[in-house]
Amino acid sequence: MSWINIDTKLFGLIGHNISYTLSPAIHNYVFQEVGYNAIYLAFDVAREKFDKIIPALLELCEGLNVTIPYKEEVIKFLNGIDHNAEKINAVNTIHRGYGYNTDYIAIKSLVMERMENLEDMICYIYGAGGAAKASAIALGDLGCKLYIVNRSIERAITFVKRLNNLGYKAYVGDRCLDKVDVVVNATPNPSFVHDNCLTAKLVVELVYNPVETVLIKKARSKGIEVIDGIKILVRQALEAQKIWNGITFSEDRVIRYLYARKLIR
Repeated sequence: MSWINIDTKLFGLIGHNISYTLSPAIHNYVFQEVGYNAIYLAFDVAREKFDKIIPALLELCEGLNVTIPYKEEVIKFLNGIDHNAEKINAVNTIHRGYGYNTDYIAIKSLVMERMENLEDMICYIYGAGGAAKASAIALGDLGCKLYIVNRSIERAITFVKRLNNLGYKAYVGDRCLDKVDVVVNATPNPSFVHDNCLTAKLVVELVYNPVETVLIKKARSKGIEVIDGIKILVRQALEAQKIWNGITFSEDRVIRYLYARKLIR
């Protein structure tokens, strides 16, 4: 990387056990293609070191992404967060000490491109972590009735109470009702979604490698429209680029690049 010099801006991802991440590939490709003098690195930080390392990274980096397990923990180190990140209580993008949630932006915009009106539609969300929270707030803001399904009933109940307190129509779910409009898998296990949910109009899958998960294969075999995890990953990354640098870039070009480099399958 002989092009790196004193003027090169530093960006990065902070998380733990993140060897799988595609974020450096996406962001460094965008920087190269638009001629922006910056580098993006992955910082894999153990929990016991996070409190010491995050202040230094906030000082050094022009912008950061945040992933598991620090999307909530990072908030106390920031100068402020935007309204959506506050509702979600999770930050995945930071610019100059201020926090945002581009997962929310990506999910909401991708769903709106496929469904015009979600008012009072039945939306099942599998999971209760950061991705599930961003999905729930995004779909709740579009008018969905939210049903939360999670292996830990206690976590689902806590999540639903918080959604209710924010003014959303939310319930603890089990297997899908006779009528379901949108299904979101925000767990690492696509097979966790019950087969009887696959009468929906739309399936949103946050797992991105492989792109064709078992859930997506089942949904497509039934003629259900899908939003796959790679679309969400790339959309949220490019939304971060807009926040950091005002850069607008083609999603299709990024996805073609990832396939060409055999980084996704």
